[in-house]
Amino acid sequence: MMQQEEIDKLLQKKQAGNCNPEEIAFLESWYAQWNKDLPLGLTAEELHEDLLAIKNRTSTLPAPAKSRKLNQGLWMAASLFLILSTGLYFYLQQQNSPYNLARHDIEPGSNKATVTLANGQKIDLSSLKGGVMIDKSGLEYNDGTNISEIAADKGIPQQLTLSTPNGGQYHITLSDGTRVWLNAASSLKFPSSFAGLKERRVELIGEAYFEVSHQAKQPFRVQTAGQIAEDLGTSFNINSYADEPTGKTTLIEGSMQIQSLKAPQDKQPTLLKPGQQAAMSATGAISLRLVNTEEALGWKNDNFIFDGEDLKSAMRKIARWYNIEVIYEPGAKASSTLILDGLVSRKSKLSEVLKWIETIGGVRFKIEGRRVTVTE
Repeated sequence: MMQQEEIDKLLQKKQAGNCNPEEIAFLESWYAQWNKDLPLGLTAEELHEDLLAIKNRTSTLPAPAKSRKLNQGLWMAASLFLILSTGLYFYLQQQNSPYNLARHDIEPGSNKATVTLANGQKIDLSSLKGGVMIDKSGLEYNDGTNISEIAADKGIPQQLTLSTPNGGQYHITLSDGTRVWLNAASSLKFPSSFAGLKERRVELIGEAYFEVSHQAKQPFRVQTAGQIAEDLGTSFNINSYADEPTGKTTLIEGSMQIQSLKAPQDKQPTLLKPGQQAAMSATGAISLRLVNTEEALGWKNDNFIFDGEDLKSAMRKIARWYNIEVIYEPGAKASSTLILDGLVSRKSKLSEVLKWIETIGGVRFKIEGRRVTVTE
């Protein structure tokens, strides 16, 4: 049988947090012998206060010689109860803390979008469907389920807008067969048909990936706030969010050209080769560089891919996908110095993404509702 001195040592180890699993199991088993008549149904705070009182009472009771062993055992039982429940108390406090990311978790985004018709009518698209398409019969889901008939007005195609909210994404196949994947907080304006038009022009706000059905006699052009991108037989990604310092166009395959809307009219368009990214500044200047195209397409493939990305840039992506507000505590130095490299699934819950960033060091997060605070 284990001696009193050995139990004392185990209690001290438990209090210091140095017990191994076997020792913890023994102490809990030993403690259970003294825990048959203790009250249940108390809150963590009430339990914590009662245990302090028990400890004070048992440590001041006079102990006659015959009952010394019993009182000592009772005191030790109360002490162990105090140690274990105090740990539970602080554990519960941590569970309720905004720093416990898993307790305040947020689910990832999903398929969510609306289509706005020319008459202003808005249609909420099904989250159970992956995409929509435009054909001669109108707007329908990719599985052929009809959504709405869209007839040309006096031979003029209707202008439609596909929009995704924060935390949403959607896919559309345009009337010419061009496929477009729309990221969160984005919109694409397009005609219901390109028939009879000199060009196939669409307007983008936010981010989208295009796989264009090339037609030399009817060029496909994407207009954003700062540029016009023209396909020359290609697939490409355009990031043109208003809160990003630069607009980025990444060529995946084929060829394309970029024309700045702020450049002189006689300035020649900038040609891109596969693997090149055109970054456009606020002044309309275009710079080219070779990039990892997997990073540009990470969102489409359900991943966050960070390739030497600063924290604030990464958090803008995370905020759009999880529909959250991000704020930075004053003095959070890591918000301007932390660089991220790696991959995290966009199917993960928010807590998993934030914990991954925390492992890099120098930063912590707390979740309160849909607000995430970056702290240290």
